Amino acid sequence: MTATTVPASSRTYPSLRAAWIPLAALCLAFFVEMVDITLLSIALPTIGRDLGSGTTALQWVTGAYSLTFGGLLLTAGSMADRLGRRRVLLVGLAVFGLLSLCVVAVSSAGQLIALRAGLGIAAAAMAPITNSLVFRLFDDQALRMRAMTLMIVVGMSGFVLGPLLGGTALAHVSWQWLLVINAPIALIAAIGVRLGVAADRPEDLTQDRLDLPGAALSVL
Repeated sequence: MTATTVPASSRTYPSLRAAWIPLAALCLAFFVEMVDITLLSIALPTIGRDLGSGTTALQWVTGAYSLTFGGLLLTAGSMADRLGRRRVLLVGLAVFGLLSLCVVAVSSAGQLIALRAGLGIAAAAMAPITNSLVFRLFDDQALRMRAMTLMIVVGMSGFVLGPLLGGTALAHVSWQWLLVINAPIALIAAIGVRLGVAADRPEDLTQDRLDLPGAALSVL
């Protein structure tokens, strides 16, 4: 995973309020990737009826996301060290949003499982980077700790509130909207990151080779 101690960037902020745009964007990115872990759990019976899938397939609807998300965190951090944290986060947000829109074309449990696995990969490209980029926003260590605490609270709230949010939404819209809503959230987060987070500097990147076999084994 990417280290939390990052070189000072050319765009730092003197307070949390001054950094509200990039900080809100990073918190939003962390929230959406965490809420998606539990968001669909309340909708599984409805999904099963709509797609004609059994219990095992429904377990994989949630498990596929967690598997690729958790298994590729270290690999995503290594990629960010080589390609740039901001760049990898923006790509992850773009992929996350686009894949979420693809749920409208899903017609089988297998397709939904594959989609959820893809979303987990995109989320893995976001999670370690959002944390490290918070440190890039500030030079002051106390501000960094306060910002990190805020991000953790937001992310864990998403994880805990996922079933509640999903159940509330499911009373008014179809289950597909639980994923479609990811797209505008990812877009807003990407805009905030583009506006407020400094671009990666070439001298901060490492040229070490990426351990692809290790990445594959981490998921298996």
